[in-house]
Amino acid sequence: MVERKSDFMLKPDRSFFDRNTEERPEIIEGLFREGQLAVLGGAFGVGKSPLIADLTIHLLNGIPWCGQEVQKRPVIVFDFENSVSIYQRNLKNICSSLNVDLPKVPDDLEVYLEQDSPDQPATKKLLEVVKEKAHVKKLDFIRETLKGKPNALVIIDPLEMLFRIDTLKKTSVLALYTEMRFLLSEFSEASILMTFNLRKRDRRAGRANLLRDPRGWLEEVCGSLDIMNRSDVRLGMDFLDEDEHIRVINGIRRGEEMSPFLIRPIGDPGSLAGFQLCPPDELNLMLGFTNDQRKYWKQLPQKFRFEDVADKAVPRGSLSRLNNRAKSMGMMEKQDGYWIKTVKS
Repeated sequence: MVERKSDFMLKPDRSFFDRNTEERPEIIEGLFREGQLAVLGGAFGVGKSPLIADLTIHLLNGIPWCGQEVQKRPVIVFDFENSVSIYQRNLKNICSSLNVDLPKVPDDLEVYLEQDSPDQPATKKLLEVVKEKAHVKKLDFIRETLKGKPNALVIIDPLEMLFRIDTLKKTSVLALYTEMRFLLSEFSEASILMTFNLRKRDRRAGRANLLRDPRGWLEEVCGSLDIMNRSDVRLGMDFLDEDEHIRVINGIRRGEEMSPFLIRPIGDPGSLAGFQLCPPDELNLMLGFTNDQRKYWKQLPQKFRFEDVADKAVPRGSLSRLNNRAKSMGMMEKQDGYWIKTVKS
């Protein structure tokens, strides 16, 4: 018998270890990259929608967000949470706070608001698409928007209002995410950020601490919920203990470290103008650092180059994690190759 070679034979790939050696660019430093599916989970009223509005204006203008670099790009928003007046007010307040012009709609910001007037073209189109039962129609809708803005951040707030799926059924979530990944393969510079409303907190039972134990927090509030677990980036947003003025942003990035953010709203609830890092102080040091990190922090000079202290004052890996965490919490900044503490040791 003559042995036949399979029709499916891969050719030698001698360039395998030389290509795609760098991570994709970060859209927002420390949060998520191009080509990723990210989910932001939090209880109703914690501030997910205002946070998304804040990120939107920073991205549209290329302005660093809470000390983190961002890549300027258009934004496409599918919003099912906010009335048009609240959405407009938030963007206006943030633009005023940052001293930037209102975004050009739809050239830079393409926004579809479910709670706008149904005779508005964008809302009319959104309502037509929502009625469709098949995911393919909705994904085609997103595909068409990305053709005009191939590097956009697509925001779906929240996911289950656009894609009516049973979030507790693994097969439903996996099927949707597979199609979303196919979509992002066509637009490699884009990314999708989705929100998810967590169940109401049982204050008697408490909840794991998002700042100190992001894995425990995500496991407790999500469990086997694949809408979070199957994403590339799982972000949580919660109040800091019982302080309803300070929010914690923390989570897990697949294959990467993540450092927490302690942020507080700018303005009062009626005139919210985005978020800012909490002022760096002893509270950040005690809450945000481990015992070893607090020890290493005291050993570091006020200003230093990474290579001058790595494996000397602090082990290299520990120093990298400490620097990134301190930067995300506003306790350190990087200038001209130097790391500089913004608070005294």
